[in-house]
Amino acid sequence: MLSSLSVRNLAVVEDLALSFDSGMTSLTGETGAGKSMLVDALSLVLGDRADSKMIRQGTDRAEIEAEFSIDNNPLLQQWLVDQELDDDDLCHLRRTISRDGRSKGYINGRVVPLTLLREVSERSIDIHGQHAHQSLVRPQTQRELVDIVAANKALLNELKQAYHDWQHLQQQLADLQQQSDDQAARQELLQYQVDELEALELSEDSIQQLLQDQAQLANASQLISAAEAGLHQIFDAEQAAAYDQISHSLGELEKLQDYEPRFASAVETLNAAIINLDETATDLRHYLDHAELDPGRLEAIETQLSQLHDLARKHQVEIEQLPELYQSLSDELAALSNSEVTLAQLEKDVGAREKHCRDLCGQLYQRRQQAAGPLGEQITASIQQLAIPAGKIEIEVAPLPDNRISEYGSDQVRLLVTTNPGQPAGDLAKVASGGELARISLAIQVVTAGQRSVPTLIFDEVDVGIGGSVAEVVGQHLRKLAGSQQVICITHLPQVAAQAHHQLQVNKKHLADSTHITVDKLDKTQRVEEIARMLGGVNLTQKTRSHAEEMLDQAQH
Repeated sequence: MLSSLSVRNLAVVEDLALSFDSGMTSLTGETGAGKSMLVDALSLVLGDRADSKMIRQGTDRAEIEAEFSIDNNPLLQQWLVDQELDDDDLCHLRRTISRDGRSKGYINGRVVPLTLLREVSERSIDIHGQHAHQSLVRPQTQRELVDIVAANKALLNELKQAYHDWQHLQQQLADLQQQSDDQAARQELLQYQVDELEALELSEDSIQQLLQDQAQLANASQLISAAEAGLHQIFDAEQAAAYDQISHSLGELEKLQDYEPRFASAVETLNAAIINLDETATDLRHYLDHAELDPGRLEAIETQLSQLHDLARKHQVEIEQLPELYQSLSDELAALSNSEVTLAQLEKDVGAREKHCRDLCGQLYQRRQQAAGPLGEQITASIQQLAIPAGKIEIEVAPLPDNRISEYGSDQVRLLVTTNPGQPAGDLAKVASGGELARISLAIQVVTAGQRSVPTLIFDEVDVGIGGSVAEVVGQHLRKLAGSQQVICITHLPQVAAQAHHQLQVNKKHLADSTHITVDKLDKTQRVEEIARMLGGVNLTQKTRSHAEEMLDQAQH
């Protein structure tokens, strides 16, 4: 529950600190005293959008702090643990708003995004504003009302995810179907290109071999001449063959190496040279035995290379890159060939996701139907106590037209109302007057508040336009709620204020150059005076005070 709230430099609030107790607390004061400012401050510390214009004149920063006891709030306890923000049994929130437009949020002393402050709000408090009844005519609000009572939050979250997955797959399918004509043309072109390259049996090695063979055949006459000349000079020349000259020198040195040991190294080198020359001569003879001028083979190779160069130019690559291009085109062709399988699988997946969504929608419909009847009866009983004696609420749950579904289900929820005998039930916006709508809204808030998981409920002047015995019934309803939840009620009605367990009085003081708001916690005597003021205005009589005291005494029994 909410334990404390402190506000500094927000609008007309300079420095204010409040503490709250369990049960029902009423905030009262003159019109314009600033009671709703406290609700605004609480909304800000819970993550509402801020405006630098809200900062008190003459100051640079507004600051709001709120502390919640989480002893009896397991949802918030677990959330704080999950976010690694837990700190004993308290949840301390802080929000600062600077004149330059910057805003910071803190949870238990750690800086956090404002979205996390809002998540704390969802798990700790419900604030019902004085204009809440205006949203009641919206279909979304009526649907949310039934879903709260039916405890559909988890099912709705599951449907929302499933629905978005289904929509995403549908978009993928539409895109794939749209591309099918372009894919067919692309597939035909790829098949032609792959066949054209495949016929050449390309590989990096084969292309290198062709280039090498072409170079050899194109230069065959020079190669043969060079080999013949080399063989002649090494071995075949009658007088100056290198082999003969080195052999002669080797023989002379071998004869004398016994006298000069240093000749041994030269002998070893010349022996190696003789062996190398012999091997070279053998290689050249082998080459000349097989070498031939073959203009026909050269022409065939050059024709083949010409084809490869033409293909390389067409695809804007080098001839050596043709094998890599062939593999790339083949892979793309295979992928497109599998697209029909992908399309069929995607159609199957879309159907499965749609069925899952419709199954979830069916479950939602059943749960809404089960909740609608009892909820309508509860609201009817409540509004009949709130000066609409002939009032009746019916909640209609009907399928959406054309078998449509959305992330909220496949049905629409409508609150139908009868306010006068013999009158047919009709839409709230058309049948109920403004005052009746406010009372119906209050009845709904009271009926459903106990079914919400949050421990604190705040009612900000939701009893506007209600008075007399009806106001007393409203107060009794709120006091009853306070048996299981903390209730904080801002009110102008003495009948409501008297039902509270605790009462805070808000006062606005105008000084020469500024305005200040103070909040006082009232004891029994002070409560009598405040409720008497609410009953009788400025000039209080003993009779008014006695009436106020009687109202307080009756509320305690």
